[in-house]
Amino acid sequence: MIHTLIPPPVAALAHSRGRFGRIFGTTLTARALLLLLAGLLCAISGFFGLHWLALMLAWDGVVLLLVVVDILSLPLAHSLRVTRTFVDSPVLGRETRIELAVEHDANAVLRVQVADDLHPALAQLPPSATLSVFPRDPARITFMVTPNRRGDFTLGPVWLRWSGRLRLAERRAICEPAQKVRVYPTMERSADDTALYLLRIRQIELQRRRLRLTGTGREFDHLRDYRAGDELRNISWPATARRAKVVTREFTTERSQQVWIVVDAGRLSGTVFETRHAIAAGRSSHPASFRDAASNEFFLLSLTQLDQACSAGIALAQTVMQAGDKAGLLVYGRAIQQQLLPATGANSLRVMIDSLSQARVEGSEADHLRAAARLGQLQRRRSLVLWITEMADSARRPDIADAAADLARRHLVLLLVLSYPEIHATAAREPQTAVQMFESAAAQEVLERRRLVLAGLRSKGVLVAETTPGALRTDAINEYLEVKARGLL
Repeated sequence: MIHTLIPPPVAALAHSRGRFGRIFGTTLTARALLLLLAGLLCAISGFFGLHWLALMLAWDGVVLLLVVVDILSLPLAHSLRVTRTFVDSPVLGRETRIELAVEHDANAVLRVQVADDLHPALAQLPPSATLSVFPRDPARITFMVTPNRRGDFTLGPVWLRWSGRLRLAERRAICEPAQKVRVYPTMERSADDTALYLLRIRQIELQRRRLRLTGTGREFDHLRDYRAGDELRNISWPATARRAKVVTREFTTERSQQVWIVVDAGRLSGTVFETRHAIAAGRSSHPASFRDAASNEFFLLSLTQLDQACSAGIALAQTVMQAGDKAGLLVYGRAIQQQLLPATGANSLRVMIDSLSQARVEGSEADHLRAAARLGQLQRRRSLVLWITEMADSARRPDIADAAADLARRHLVLLLVLSYPEIHATAAREPQTAVQMFESAAAQEVLERRRLVLAGLRSKGVLVAETTPGALRTDAINEYLEVKARGLL
């Protein structure tokens, strides 16, 4: 599946910039300039004899002649072709290999300097390299970049510069392979975690087979004779006509449930919980650091709550589909950003990954009531709603509490509320100064208001799980499997 997320290769011919690019796109090299400056030494001796000036002019004339010959030997820009290929799918925080292939059809060996003007979301500075390109034989170079932002990005051009045989003149050109790439959320799971989740799913399925409840649910199980008290809507009229007696359909609990993954993309989802900053160049042992391809410096990856929520959403969708359920998606801010009806299969997972990649943080508070209303319109049948959000601190009752309580009347709502250990640590800290005393009092007040709201939600049938952005993915999967194992839906 990951291979389908790799952008297709893009190739383009090089060309000179501007109307007079063929003329002004050719410059002298440092070697040519040094040779011309060497002729000026004769000008110093010209004070003692005019024949030294003639020697200087002759020297410069020869150098300029050689420069013209070198320029004429330079291949034109359109003889070069550049192909940019993504070896890996671009995933947030994961090293991605990008290959540049340069080829030409001139009868010469060119020393070509390339610089790929990638988007800053992939590389802080354009990675560059020097290639020896033989005729009709592509020369390749691979850059390692680490995407630091999620979403769609348009890549810039590739800059080329090559010199002649004498290394006296060089030509510059630009190649513009039009390419738009999508950086996906982190979707890596270790082999041990995957095996553990699959084992739990099999155990849950075996348990459900032993405890199948006949007579509940709406999944057809078998036919039987009519009994007093059976509902008329359960009578199978075709079977009744064939057997000449009333026959009732027996139902069982559904094996395949519909699970909605709801992601809050409001203002609070843009909170960065690891500040991105430069570290000493050379080495870094931080697990969230990445190396910039051009500067060779290490940086800490800047992740927002929405990035973590999107990553958790993909892991949840994979687990839900592996468990035999159908996964739907709703991403919202002030308006609905993305919505996908519950489905299963590799194609559905691919569409969900694309949708989560395009989720963006909004600058205003999310409209939780609108999201609940839209979900109520899309899903009539009882389902499980896994709602990833953060509860804003306010004196009044937050909208997310009203939205979740309203939705819990028809559906099973599991609220995954993001919290921060720093607030708990501040509330539990013994103050040493007046400032720390006020900070502790404020943190305790925030936690108390939060506790009362969550307690009210639990009393109305809403399942609540508090987690942190770093543990969101694991906690979300475990909570879903726990609901499935207890048969709450």
